Amino acid sequence: MGAKGVVGTDGFHADGELRLLQARLSEGLHLRGAALHQPGGEALSAPGIQVPTNIDCGEGFRADGAITLTGATVGGSVSFDAASLTPTQGNALSCQHLQAGELLLRPAQATGGMDLRHAAIGVLRLHDDGHERPPLQLDGLVYRSLEPHLAVNDRLELLSRDPDGYRPQPYQQLATVYQSIGQDRDARTVLLTRQRQRRTTLPWYARAWGYVQDATVGYGYLPERAAVWLLALLATGATVFALHRPHPPSGTPHPVFNPVMYSLDLLLPVIDFGQERAFQPTGPTQWIAWLLIGAGWLLATALAAGITRVLSRQ
Repeated sequence: MGAKGVVGTDGFHADGELRLLQARLSEGLHLRGAALHQPGGEALSAPGIQVPTNIDCGEGFRADGAITLTGATVGGSVSFDAASLTPTQGNALSCQHLQAGELLLRPAQATGGMDLRHAAIGVLRLHDDGHERPPLQLDGLVYRSLEPHLAVNDRLELLSRDPDGYRPQPYQQLATVYQSIGQDRDARTVLLTRQRQRRTTLPWYARAWGYVQDATVGYGYLPERAAVWLLALLATGATVFALHRPHPPSGTPHPVFNPVMYSLDLLLPVIDFGQERAFQPTGPTQWIAWLLIGAGWLLATALAAGITRVLSRQ
């Protein structure tokens, strides 16, 4: 179907499905302030619609039924700003494979889910007021810009609403947008959260290793944690060995004992200061020495795994 446009603005009311299957509307679809009523069904069905301008279902628009824009191509914006989307069942909005220059998805009321899987959007304006938290399916969604500016935890909350569970792509997409605007810290927060969500899908032994990587180096996104652990273990070892000095084997030459360097020798797997070989702990301090050696290898392995993961993603 080809037409200049469809206008059903303030005062327009429709009982039953408004169907625009594969429609081509050169002057857009304008339903601002309109009311569509089709409980239990589709209030607006426009799969494959092609609009070089805008689809405006903004302020005052009410839909008591689902809205389908699957496979639509819109040159300008698609707006559900301050709209009321209240289906009695299923998703409120289905926009799989939608292509649009801009999508304004800030409804005043939304009681059903929103499906944006595999859509391609230039500017995505996605936000809610926090009173309603409808499910969001975002796997495969790509966008160049995300507005308005919100705290990274608010954006992560949106990603957590997927009824299909953890999906890696929405986290990678959000991190890419943060990186593109120079917010590297927020990008690392998103990627770290992605690893933590992924961990919930793994078998127990992989989850256990994940907890180790998280606690020690934040999966490579918080390498400063390794330095904190190293300093804490170094202080512990230096204190213990200063109070309970290990002795060299009798009759063998040895350097001057230094508790800090000795502890470092135990902690750092590939560096040899000559202290570990020259002095042998006895009694309970043997267990402390073995603990430091094991902790050093664990830190080194976790740090190497984390850095490898970060570099491979870049």
